[in-house]
Amino acid sequence: MNRKLCVVLTLVIILSSIGTATAAVKKINSADELTRYKGADRQKILEEGAKKEGLLIFYTSSVWAPPIVKAFQNKYPFVKVITWRAGSSALIPKIMEEYGAGKHLFDVIEITQAGNTIMRTAGIAHSFYSPELAAIEEGALTKAPEGGVYAAPFRTSGIGLGFNTKLVSKEQVPKTYRDLLDPKWKGKMAIAGESTGVNWMGTVLETQGEDVVRKLAKQDIQVHMVSGRALCDMVINGEYALSPTIFDSHVAESRAKGAPVDWMPLEPVHVNLGLIGLARYILHPHAALLFIDFELSKEGAAINKQGGYNPMRNDVPPLMKPYKKFYGSKSVEQTRQWSDLYNQLFLTR
Repeated sequence: MNRKLCVVLTLVIILSSIGTATAAVKKINSADELTRYKGADRQKILEEGAKKEGLLIFYTSSVWAPPIVKAFQNKYPFVKVITWRAGSSALIPKIMEEYGAGKHLFDVIEITQAGNTIMRTAGIAHSFYSPELAAIEEGALTKAPEGGVYAAPFRTSGIGLGFNTKLVSKEQVPKTYRDLLDPKWKGKMAIAGESTGVNWMGTVLETQGEDVVRKLAKQDIQVHMVSGRALCDMVINGEYALSPTIFDSHVAESRAKGAPVDWMPLEPVHVNLGLIGLARYILHPHAALLFIDFELSKEGAAINKQGGYNPMRNDVPPLMKPYKKFYGSKSVEQTRQWSDLYNQLFLTR
C-alpha cells in the first residue's frame, strides 16, 4: 500500500471516530426541538441546561402550588422558581395583555380548561412531550396536531352534589341531575356563580338537554358569587341543605376535619382539570420541562393528593370512588353560549 493511500485511510478512520464521538452527545439546537425530544439522555440534558438557566417563571391559578414548588426546589435546588399566582379571571387577562404588548414573561402555567382553551386559540400555548404522559388519562390530554400535547392534567376536582348530613340523609340525597327537580328541593339549593356555575349548567345542558336546565332554573336555586370553597362552608353551616356545585376536594378536606358534609357524583361529573402547559415563547426551556415532568410524576400526584385533589395518573389510586367524567367545553364559542344561557336563566330572573 503506498504512502498516500495510507494517509487517506488514516484520515478516514480519524474522521469516523470523531463522527462517532460527536453522535454520542446530542446537541439540541432550539427550544422547539427540546420540547419534542424523547432521547434516553433527555433527563441529563434537561438538568444540565436547567443548571445554566437557574430560573423558572411560573404562573398559576392554583392555591396548592406552594407545596409543589417547594418539593421541586428540594429536588432541583439549582433552579429558583418565581411564582405569580392569581385566579383565572385575573391570570388570563394578564397573559393576553403581556403577549399583546410583545412581552414574554413566563415559562410554565397551571390553569383550568377554559383558560387553556383561550391560550390555545390566541396562539400562546406551546406543545411539548413528557415521558410522564404515558401514565395520564388519555381522554384528558389536550393533544397538539404536530404531536405531543398543549396541556396535561396533573390533578382534578369534580363538581358534584355537596350536602349537609344533618339536613339530608343518604336515603334522601339526589342521585341524578333529574332528581334535583323534585319539588322538595325547591328553594333549598344554592350554586356558585361565575365559572363554576357555568360549567355545572353546561354539563347538564350537554348531557341532559336544555329542557332539564330550564326546569332547574325554576327550582328557586340561589346564586352566590363566591368560590366553591365558600359555598361548601355555607352548606356545612346549614345555610343550604345542598348544592350541586361543590368540589369533591373541598368535601374531602372538610370531612377529614369532622364537618357534617358529604358528596355525591351526579354523573357525568364536570371535572376541573388542573392543567400544566408551556408558554409559546419559553424563557427557560430546560427548567420548564423539568418542572412539567415533576408536576406530572407520581411524586407530584402524591403531593396533590395531600391537598384533597384526585390524581390523573392511571397508576395512582384516587381519593374517592371513580365516577364518569365530563371534561367541559371544547371551544371559546361553546363556553360563551353556556355563559349566555346561564346568565339568562339563573342571574337575570
